[in-house]
Amino acid sequence: MFTLSFDQKILGRFSRFLGPDQIVTDPEQLDMLSWDALSKGRLHPLRKPDVAVPLCVVLPVSTREVREIVLLANEEKVPIVPYGGGSGLMGGALSIKPGIVVDLRRMDKVLEIDSEARTATAQAGVVLEALEKELNKKGFILGHDPWTLPVATVGGAISTNSMGYRAGIYGSMGEQVMGLEAVLPNGELLRTRAVPKSSAGIDLKFLLIGGEGCFGIITEATIRTFPQPEQRALHAVLFESFEKGYKAIQAIFARGLRPALVDFGDGDDEFQGGAVLYLAFEGNRQVVEAQEKLASSICDQAGGRRLPQEKAERFWRNRHIIARRFIQNRRQRRERGMDGVYWDWIHVALPASKVLPFRKSAIEIIKRRRVQLQESGLWIQPELFSMRLGIEDEGANNAQLALEETVDELLRLVQKMGGSMEYTHGVGVKLASLMAEEHGYGIEVMRRIKQVLDPNNIMNPGKLGL
Repeated sequence: MFTLSFDQKILGRFSRFLGPDQIVTDPEQLDMLSWDALSKGRLHPLRKPDVAVPLCVVLPVSTREVREIVLLANEEKVPIVPYGGGSGLMGGALSIKPGIVVDLRRMDKVLEIDSEARTATAQAGVVLEALEKELNKKGFILGHDPWTLPVATVGGAISTNSMGYRAGIYGSMGEQVMGLEAVLPNGELLRTRAVPKSSAGIDLKFLLIGGEGCFGIITEATIRTFPQPEQRALHAVLFESFEKGYKAIQAIFARGLRPALVDFGDGDDEFQGGAVLYLAFEGNRQVVEAQEKLASSICDQAGGRRLPQEKAERFWRNRHIIARRFIQNRRQRRERGMDGVYWDWIHVALPASKVLPFRKSAIEIIKRRRVQLQESGLWIQPELFSMRLGIEDEGANNAQLALEETVDELLRLVQKMGGSMEYTHGVGVKLASLMAEEHGYGIEVMRRIKQVLDPNNIMNPGKLGL
């Protein structure tokens, strides 16, 4: 008697409510969607996850279909990996067990733009750039402007609570979420009210914001929108040292100014030993002019030298160029590090008073471990500090291990100093081993919540240290 295989059984059940073009089994497509934008060269050699080929990829077009998929997966106890633009840098969308990839990119409808409420409601698979264009037609902008704007989706950006270039005045993606709809791991539908403030119990949207798909699949979201700015002022300022530039940035924030953009770093090859600050203000013309004038005065007093305007304009024009390259060749990013040249970074949050002491200690650690510091810098505000590191394998095959051990030591130092190990890209599999140090008993709270909502542990298992 002929017996259906497990895979055939699942595919047969999917075909009852999904069309043939909504079920993908092509090996090349399965392989591509088993990864996101995490490079192999950024994985700790002793903690590399086993990446599995998905059983299939499904492409729902509605919340109802997502719910049917989740209910089926629960019955069969098959893992689910929610998938958006695939531009996550921490492995949050890696398939580490054979399962079902739920590709949400066909849920790409902008459902409503409410001009009076200054909100937009969109399905989770809407690409951020597409939403931006729709908003522009009505005189609004999307406040979230990450480097991945042409690739990332609404649901994916919410799931990592990522930040963008204009977060200084508009906030992170999570801060822009008014309300959302999600299918929980048990198949139940959660809808939160799209209001700016509520004191009627816990705000459950935060179960999904930053949850990386471990607590449910976001299907729709209502987010804040903002009027197109009357004016934008861009500046590029050179400081003699990181310390002098940091002092100026601290002074800008101490005076109550709110730059849309702060991008500061000492990695520009053109200015060895110096540090360049890209600064932007946007919004109401009078407010922009007043803030720009005061910020320029502060930079002048700190010894900053204004660079040609074209440098600032070029930085702004090119801020999404990496994502457009990623669209053209996703596998190239995945294979980085295979040539023996490794690089990684840290994006950490610290009390402003701890940034310079941490940087000093970090440089000592990096030198001791014989890793190259390529850049240190700030993004958006003084408390958000970054470092880019690199190393080349000289034949001993231990370069990647040396780099990732250095990253681990730096992140543990951040935690000891009262900071957080990541502020924009999420955790995924890359930082999962450090979640216990990050949260203490809080990680147990997360595990218990997940156990109640996801007793079969089907929803993006192995991510967030859960």
